[in-house]
Amino acid sequence: MENRKHSLLGTGLVIVSAASFGLMAIFVKYAYTVNLNILTLLSLRFAIAAAVMWLIVLWKKENYKLGRKQVLYLAGMGAVGYGLQSTFFLNAVRLTSASMAGILLYLYPVIVTLIAAGLGDEKFTWRKTVSLFISLSGLVLVVGLSLENLNMAGVLFGMGAAVVYSVYLIVGNRMVSENNPLIVSAYVITAAALAFNLIGWTTGQVELDIGLTGWLSVFGLSLISTVVAILTLFKGMKLIGPSKTSIISTFEPVVTVLVAYAAFTEKLLPVQLAGGVLILAAVIMIQWDN
Repeated sequence: MENRKHSLLGTGLVIVSAASFGLMAIFVKYAYTVNLNILTLLSLRFAIAAAVMWLIVLWKKENYKLGRKQVLYLAGMGAVGYGLQSTFFLNAVRLTSASMAGILLYLYPVIVTLIAAGLGDEKFTWRKTVSLFISLSGLVLVVGLSLENLNMAGVLFGMGAAVVYSVYLIVGNRMVSENNPLIVSAYVITAAALAFNLIGWTTGQVELDIGLTGWLSVFGLSLISTVVAILTLFKGMKLIGPSKTSIISTFEPVVTVLVAYAAFTEKLLPVQLAGGVLILAAVIMIQWDN
């Protein structure tokens, strides 16, 4: 009975995490309706998220001290890895629909598998080969066989976000396995906050007079799609394990598509929806193989 309770709780937490991550593109879209620039959005997002994460670390009395090499490693992950991925994703949302950006980002599990196999960390099985084919087929359907009326820069930004995030996950996997994920996340988010605020304030691009919609978008992005998303992910993963977590997390782009339709009446063609389903199916197949 206790195991069942843990399983249900873990599943619920991962669903909350997936939904929170899925809302990221929606908050970004709302921010763009009031013409927030990317540096303002990212500077405020990471600054608020970092402050909240450190408050949680101090409240829980976690040991946050790391070696100099570890701190520098995490600083690089945050400033370069997480920072670059976020920049690419926000540009994808700006140039394409929130739905397409969300689906393209979710190519990352397949990309992670390919990179891991190329590095010799995992075997490239027949199931992974089939998953790759299904995922690429889904990508073709999402982007469309005809490239008319399609912003290719936005598509490339979306795919770039998936590639950078994949590399970020592989590079950071060892660091997370050796340290408290909460502490790792706090350092990574802080590094991203320092990098974006340094660039944003020195170039004069950070704006604070952004109105109610702007601040609601920023706080939603910071608290829901960063802090809540990360904390529920780690807690849920601890209860049900990484494989189940990855499978349940396929709920993320589904949330993006549904909310984008409700909030902005964004529509994907039936063939694009079918492509999104194929990408999710490929992700699930890969996790079953693990």
